[in-house]
Amino acid sequence: MSHKGTTTADGRTIGSVVMEMRNTTLRFGGVVAIRDISFDIREGEIRAIIEPNGAGKSSMLNVISGFYYPQEGKVWYRGQKCPLMKPFQVARQGIARTFQNIALFEGMTVLDNVMTGRINKMSSSFLDQAFWWGKAQREEVAHRRKAEEIIDFLQIQHIRKTPVGRLPYGLKKRVELARALVAEPSILLLDEPMAGMNVEETAF
Repeated sequence: MSHKGTTTADGRTIGSVVMEMRNTTLRFGGVVAIRDISFDIREGEIRAIIEPNGAGKSSMLNVISGFYYPQEGKVWYRGQKCPLMKPFQVARQGIARTFQNIALFEGMTVLDNVMTGRINKMSSSFLDQAFWWGKAQREEVAHRRKAEEIIDFLQIQHIRKTPVGRLPYGLKKRVELARALVAEPSILLLDEPMAGMNVEETAF
């Protein structure tokens, strides 16, 4: 049964299938991390996977985002079977994610970390970027404007020039979310987005 055109109670429209896992199994030696998993994600849909620690949630996200290759099954994206791809290639397909263990550049500022989420959308040559002229200059200004919009949206303007390594855990989580959102993904994967956060941080 197709859900195309279905409208949810909060006004979102659920469209056609964007990504699908089919009969996927991942093993590490004799340990089975995920077994025969099948599900799909539709445009506009919000999905939550609730399982105890060690059940394989992060492993499943790692398969989708190209960090792990399953022994059985395939990932399909927009009706096409995906070949084995590296994480940066998956990101170019429009899939962004956050991690259970925060993966940020600790010595870089919040703004610079968020800007790394725009790398796949930059097309100017290395020479143009080195001298920061022409297309490279216009491109960076446009991408910086988008990064600032996301920073404003997540209410972290006051730390935009702060090195990430100085931030408390909850703010680091928000920066990582900003980096994922600024990529304008068609699929956003959030791995344990509230883990380790206090009541005030989760209230955001």
